[in-house]
Amino acid sequence: MSFDKKQETKNYINQEYRVMKHIYLFGLSLLVFAGAVATLSAQSDTDFLEILESKEFSKVGVGTGTFLNIPVGARATALGSSFAALADDPTALYWNPAGITQIAGTSVSGSYTAMFAGINHSFAGMTFEISDSYKAGISALSLSSGDIEVTTLFDQNGTGGFYSATDLAIAASIAGQLTDQFAFGFTSKVVNMSISDVSASGIAFDFGTLYDPGFLGMKIAFAVQNLSAPLKYSGPGLIQKGRTDQVKGNREPDVELESNTVSLPLAFHAGVMADLIQNNEDHVLRGVGEFTTSSNQAEGLGLGVEYVWKDLLAARVGYQTGSADAYGLSGGLGLTYQSGSFNANLDYAIRPHKNLGLLNTITASIRLR
Repeated sequence: MSFDKKQETKNYINQEYRVMKHIYLFGLSLLVFAGAVATLSAQSDTDFLEILESKEFSKVGVGTGTFLNIPVGARATALGSSFAALADDPTALYWNPAGITQIAGTSVSGSYTAMFAGINHSFAGMTFEISDSYKAGISALSLSSGDIEVTTLFDQNGTGGFYSATDLAIAASIAGQLTDQFAFGFTSKVVNMSISDVSASGIAFDFGTLYDPGFLGMKIAFAVQNLSAPLKYSGPGLIQKGRTDQVKGNREPDVELESNTVSLPLAFHAGVMADLIQNNEDHVLRGVGEFTTSSNQAEGLGLGVEYVWKDLLAARVGYQTGSADAYGLSGGLGLTYQSGSFNANLDYAIRPHKNLGLLNTITASIRLR
């Protein structure tokens, strides 16, 4: 190869590197900015003086839409909710939409978490290819209380009526592999939260990036979830019937109570994963770590390890910090079935909660080649 040819190749590589670096730094800056907004968002619905006067102020429980914070997928849950950088199955639609660029063909996944008092948390997602570099997906996330019996001060054993609380998010995602090392993803979702005959709806957005530095099988991820405008609850349950004057018989007009604005839990994730065992056909060992901050939860750090034997059996263990009451240690198992036309996965996870006991999650996935 001539000197001019070598120099031309070198210049081309340097140019590609600079472009990729600028794109990545831009995406990183955008996500860091959005993460910083999360702290301010938690304060938007609370009087600032009250915060200053409170010696034990906690952002836990501020806002609404807490179901959007609950971990999705048995695999991610078992790894200490550290999945933004791994994100190579359909639950990436929840954790980091950029991760769906790692999924070949069409993939479908469903996840179910049994919680306390009949409450269940469910996720379903599907990803598919648009082109060699672009992937898309759709997903649904829900939290349902089941039927709750209506009680009053005078009918504490129940009136015979029932109501329910249901939260639902339906989302569409698109992701692109811009270079061999950098991918991005974007999600738009409609969120509806209802309890009895009162509800609130809005639109939220997720953004994510995935960067491959090119060594140790490492991936670095940044993701922002639930960027939205404040929401308001409305409905028949907020209508106060007018009183009737017992003397004149006149009835005052009905009045609709106005609720305060509430915010969805804006969250920021920074994650990393690495292959701890490389170039081994029978054994795979991965390590993951993730820092998370949210407008309605304490900052937390998750760590996890996944071991896979012959692409058949998987064992996972994780640990999550950030709350004395919540999950701490978690773990799970996975089973993979491979055929000529599809792969199927069945995963299970268990995590303890100080007040809620053991929470069990099961996830089934299938990928068509």
